[in-house]
Amino acid sequence: MLRNGRGLTLVEVLASLAILSFVGLLIWQVFFQGLDYSARAVSKNQMQQEANIFSAKLTRIHQTSTVYEVSASPCKVKVDFTKQGVTGEEEFSHPGMCFEVDFTGDIDPNLEDLPLTLTIYDKNNPENRIVIDTFLYRLKAEGN
Repeated sequence: MLRNGRGLTLVEVLASLAILSFVGLLIWQVFFQGLDYSARAVSKNQMQQEANIFSAKLTRIHQTSTVYEVSASPCKVKVDFTKQGVTGEEEFSHPGMCFEVDFTGDIDPNLEDLPLTLTIYDKNNPENRIVIDTFLYRLKAEGN
């Protein structure tokens, strides 16, 4: 039987497998951490877009309606408004997000401007949320 000194011992094979497994585990962890961060960033971007739509529609209602009422239920906000004698309704909801506002009730936009705090959060991950502070106003003629 010939002995060749060029082969690998079992200890060397096990050590290289352990090092390779450790490096693979680190790469795996970094990859999935990146995927999780990406999913949260996409969700936050969608929440920002929904908040912009909500704010724009509510501003338009505030500026054009004679009176409106805001009511909130879990994860959605409903606005009933009267514009030029015609009543309408706008509901803000999303299957994956919850909407919350800091006020409810009847609002007469001719009498008051309204600070608005809008909170939107992900139903699957409530820690992933955005809060928008804005001000609903109506342009008034001078002297009013």
